[in-house]
Amino acid sequence: MIDDPFVVLAATPRAWASTLHAHAADHGGIVVRATVLTDADARREQCDVLIVDDITSFLTPALVAAVHEAGRAVLGVFDPDDPQGKGDLVDAGVDALVSADADPDELVGTIRGLAGQRRVADPGVPAARVDPPVRRDAMTIGVTGPTGGVGVSELAIEIAAVLGTTGRHTLLMDLDEHSPCHAQRLALALQPNLLGAIDATRRRADVTLGLHRLSRRHPLQALPGMTSGQDWTNVPRGAVGELAGELQRHRSRLVMDLGHCPEVVEGSGGTRFGHALGMARTCTDLVLVTAPTPIAIARTIELFSRVHPGPGASHDGQRIHVVLNRVGKDRWATDEAIAELRRGLTVDVVHTVPEDRRVARAAWQGERVDRGRFCTAVARVVAGCGWAST
Repeated sequence: MIDDPFVVLAATPRAWASTLHAHAADHGGIVVRATVLTDADARREQCDVLIVDDITSFLTPALVAAVHEAGRAVLGVFDPDDPQGKGDLVDAGVDALVSADADPDELVGTIRGLAGQRRVADPGVPAARVDPPVRRDAMTIGVTGPTGGVGVSELAIEIAAVLGTTGRHTLLMDLDEHSPCHAQRLALALQPNLLGAIDATRRRADVTLGLHRLSRRHPLQALPGMTSGQDWTNVPRGAVGELAGELQRHRSRLVMDLGHCPEVVEGSGGTRFGHALGMARTCTDLVLVTAPTPIAIARTIELFSRVHPGPGASHDGQRIHVVLNRVGKDRWATDEAIAELRRGLTVDVVHTVPEDRRVARAAWQGERVDRGRFCTAVARVVAGCGWAST
């Protein structure tokens, strides 16, 4: 049994490519690593199988020979109604042919067969890597909240920053599938990012090489989110969990911004399942962020029922924490919000974080908030939840 082979696609407008993307994301079997537009890109991208079709503009015998020399295979996809196209693929020297109307399972099976014949070791990875064990103090903290801008990202960033100051090796991960913002929010480069880290994990490469350092004094790093929603179509089910498991070998605290945990995601790649929702169900600590309004609280209760569906659903030992963010001066409204959260979520403690204009100012400046009521309150949340001392 080989690991899921890495595939690079030559860009094409034909439907077989998007169908293969969706099939790989939902069912695995292969990992679609990239789509290339030029001969140079096709030669440069690391993969097990390059897939071209009979309208690939840069397909030449020289390209196929170069790919073969690198130890990779080339699969040609042809239009069954165009015998000339099939002949062009044969003349170019591809290793195998598949009809464009073939079933996705047939296409995946052919790819895996070619990868098994030609697969060579990645020169950047030792042949026998011994993985360190998951750290005994490893903890995954998922931060989520309903739609409507309740401050999930700000809370996640500050929780990670506070944990970093305690000496815990902390990583901030942006897993928001709709609106990833950490790169822009913290003035980080868009790459390396989450997609590269997932790729490194599946290649058994060192995933820590793609992390961004956030502090010179404290052990705090960040992993920005996807640069576009289309990138998520390259991520198979379970890949984010594999990445989190690998990171727990190296970092004791993973703080994950889960956005609002959609169950399905609509995007340019079509409808797909939500990765963040899966992480919300498996993290050791789940933080529900909400605001002191009836709509925000109702949406938060609905979100929690989506994470743990069914009456009296088990949390499987997961610790649930509720944070009421952007609390104003109206004590009556705050008390009502806390009471409603306790009833709807059956929790005893609701942490409060006050409104602080420094948060909006820091967002405009591309910095994190470094002082004031917001920082003080989040530090109390971290201490109250026991994340720094456990």
